[in-house]
Amino acid sequence: MKTWDLLLEWMTHLGSGAWGAFREAVEELTGDQDPLDAQSRVRTLRIAFSDLSHVDFFVEGSRRWRMLRPALVGLSQNREHLFVGGRTRSIMDRLCGAGSSNVMVTTAEPIAGLTRVHVTGAREAVAGLAESLGIEYVANAAAILSTRLPPIRAMVDAGQPAQEPINWSVRSWSFQDEKWVNERLDRTVREYSNRQGVRRYLVHAGKTGMREIEKRASIYCAAYVRGARIVNYSHDEGRLRVPTWAPLPAIYARAACLAGGRPSAASEGEILFESVDPRIASMLLVGLGQGVPMPEAKR
Repeated sequence: MKTWDLLLEWMTHLGSGAWGAFREAVEELTGDQDPLDAQSRVRTLRIAFSDLSHVDFFVEGSRRWRMLRPALVGLSQNREHLFVGGRTRSIMDRLCGAGSSNVMVTTAEPIAGLTRVHVTGAREAVAGLAESLGIEYVANAAAILSTRLPPIRAMVDAGQPAQEPINWSVRSWSFQDEKWVNERLDRTVREYSNRQGVRRYLVHAGKTGMREIEKRASIYCAAYVRGARIVNYSHDEGRLRVPTWAPLPAIYARAACLAGGRPSAASEGEILFESVDPRIASMLLVGLGQGVPMPEAKR
């Protein structure tokens, strides 16, 4: 059994656990490599497991993870499906051996050691396969998830009003320089750190003061406050692009991933989501406060 498939099976049997236990398991399975490689692997796997709808991390703001229920979910293309959620060796063997004239099951490795199971077939046939396996079937999962995304504007309004911490170091995100700067800038996100390494992210929202928001969402909240456009979508390529310094909030990244069935990939300072349907892209960008994607001009 592949290394990260084994990790998913272990997590499936536990059901939930502490972030520290996940990190230690990844580091142990990584082996005696450079510690920096292990840290990078932890981050890569966390993103892949979350994007591919296997695991929820930092549940309700905690330092815990929780497995999602196993399911076959429909992608934007009507006949394309993905196996998500918890997995065991038994269900993997049954699923991978379930190919027929009506349903085709293929596997790939988006990350070495992690198997992605892709199922092609009419919805009725794939729904029947899911029933025979005793797992859930969800048609057009990305569209369903996209309708439930919390709008960035609502995140700003719902952010806990906060006062500037005393005796904490501070730096602000500069959209102009695309980096953190050691200044107190207005109408952006500020990062406050104490001597114990605790970090808080406060968005300066103008006259309404500062709101505390989790790190990944805070950049998009700040972009919304400033009217900054940081997400791009190509209709011709079906590709959604965000800068590496602004990874999508986890639930948005999952919707983008489920649109095409592949996890995000980093390339030349950007995070790319492939095969994203224009309707899904529109819902994502509107929810992120980035406006509606416009078709490219024809040359």
